[in-house]
Amino acid sequence: MRSIAEKTINKYLPSLKVEGKSVRLKSLPAFYQGLYDFEELDIFEQPFLVIRVKDKGLGPKDFKKHSKILKASINYPQIWYLKELHFNKVQRMIENELNFVIEDKQVHLPSLNVSIRAEVVKANPITQLSGMSVNMLIREILLGDLTGKSKVEIATLFKTTKMSAGRAIEPLLENELCSEIKVGVVKKIQFKDRSELWNYLKKNINSPVKEVIFIDKVPKALPLSGISALSKQTMLAEDEVFTFASDKRAFKKKFTNTEPVLEEFAKARIELWDRPTTLQENECINVIDAYLVLKDIKDERVQIELSKLLKKHKLEI
Repeated sequence: MRSIAEKTINKYLPSLKVEGKSVRLKSLPAFYQGLYDFEELDIFEQPFLVIRVKDKGLGPKDFKKHSKILKASINYPQIWYLKELHFNKVQRMIENELNFVIEDKQVHLPSLNVSIRAEVVKANPITQLSGMSVNMLIREILLGDLTGKSKVEIATLFKTTKMSAGRAIEPLLENELCSEIKVGVVKKIQFKDRSELWNYLKKNINSPVKEVIFIDKVPKALPLSGISALSKQTMLAEDEVFTFASDKRAFKKKFTNTEPVLEEFAKARIELWDRPTTLQENECINVIDAYLVLKDIKDERVQIELSKLLKKHKLEI
């Protein structure tokens, strides 16, 4: 018979001579039969009791307590066999010097001076910028006030958690748009030069607009976008229907009773974005988002006025 633990032990320690066989524990309370299955595994002709854990909720404390009952039934050295186990519980198993096998991952047999586990494969880094990552990039280009701040301070500026801020900063670090510098016990974020950030954004960041709908009323508290934002800040003529921008999820939550209409009946055009709008100015989206929204429009008048607006902010196309 092939033991449940035999496969994993042979995978990592083929030199060990192991052989499994069934075993029945006598006078064992039915409670334990429901928690575990049992097998005998001979290693170099020494018998071990393999205890297969069926309840994922069990951990080292339970094993230490239950091992005494099991030893009263059969006094073999014990090997706990699990399909999976949380890292913290693994550490406690090691600290308590318990023999255990995690299926296809780890063999830890301190009674035989053996411990080996699968090589940890490093997860691929996240290189694609999230919506918050893009907004951080835009803020640093326009305001330059993120450099020198910790993740906690940046999280406060964006009204989010340190964890969310950290996830947004990760792809910025991977793309070498910023770095972490340790100052005392705190890590500070140091962004690249403004011109480098702007060049990266122009090449790699697309329009945030994912959908456009028309509604029969002018919405309150939404910034002007597209041609409407550009017209308000330049000499460009306005469209008949004003254009506004909103994060797609926020719009659906805030305007729950608003139904789209045909363009001919519309009083407003709504751009639904894949991220929140940021750094609004004069009731308009910021100049960089205006560039992202309008950069692919072929109208020469639009591109001329867009170029002038960018120049005012010392940004060149």
